[in-house]
Amino acid sequence: MCEHKQFLIQSSDEIVGMRFDAGAAELLEDYSRSQLEKAISAGALLLNGKTVKARTKLKGGDSLSLDPTFFRQTPILPEPIPLTILYEDDDMFVVNKPAGMITHPTDTLRTGTLVNALLASGRPLATLFGADRPGIVHRLDAQTSGALLIAKNDVTAEALKHMFQQHLVKKRYLAIVEGSWQTEGTVVDKALGRNPKHPEKQAVRSDGRNALSCFTTIEAQTEVSFMAVDIATGRTHQIRVHAAYCKHPVVGDTVYGYRRQRHRFSHHLLHAWKLSFLHPFSHQRIAVTAPFDEEFQRAFALYGFMEPSQDENETEDTK
Repeated sequence: MCEHKQFLIQSSDEIVGMRFDAGAAELLEDYSRSQLEKAISAGALLLNGKTVKARTKLKGGDSLSLDPTFFRQTPILPEPIPLTILYEDDDMFVVNKPAGMITHPTDTLRTGTLVNALLASGRPLATLFGADRPGIVHRLDAQTSGALLIAKNDVTAEALKHMFQQHLVKKRYLAIVEGSWQTEGTVVDKALGRNPKHPEKQAVRSDGRNALSCFTTIEAQTEVSFMAVDIATGRTHQIRVHAAYCKHPVVGDTVYGYRRQRHRFSHHLLHAWKLSFLHPFSHQRIAVTAPFDEEFQRAFALYGFMEPSQDENETEDTK
């Protein structure tokens, strides 16, 4: 018999004060709120070992436990999906995730994800974050392309998790957004949470989780602008929601953007361009740049933007 998955809430956790179902949705991102409500009603998701109502407020010291057999899932199988490796050593590697690929399986989608491709690559993968997320230490939205860091073992996964929490991994995105946005640095410090009317979407909310994005103009035109985006947090849909909040949604974003756009693209024009950090063990500086796909290059040609040079991936000893 499978043991329940346990989650202990610290008094400082951001879900303290949330409803049970809402807080569980933040912890268990693979499941929708409606699915978790069903689990609560069925007694498969417990609070402090007891069945309680979904509206019960969470407190520091509370314990959530989930019966993993409630959501019966098909196994995740290796699939021979090509991977573009941008950097690799004994502890980790960086892939250029294509737009349209989900980072890891969900309860309803078990094939065609980056994890399926990773399992087929023959590389060792960390298991720290569960069978559904081997090697995964951070994510990109399905339609966002670019650099994604993968851990080969649990020691590395733990170290990278700490580095992301301490904002020691610098992430720079490039985006083409709607309208003329001329700024030398617009800082958007707006908390994000689930949209109450559309649970599959995120929204700026005063009771949400803190989120910080900085948008800098590379080139602005009347119709669109080419932007660099640096983020201090990694919330779901963060850049897309913050850009839309500033009235400059990402071009091609069918969720947060405009319904009518001059040009159609197969994915939104947001790219995780560069990752840079100090290697947790060798203390070398790693800077990895991800090339743009053909759709992004088509956008550069359509709008007349100059494609930024792809710096060579760097490794520098800082001992």
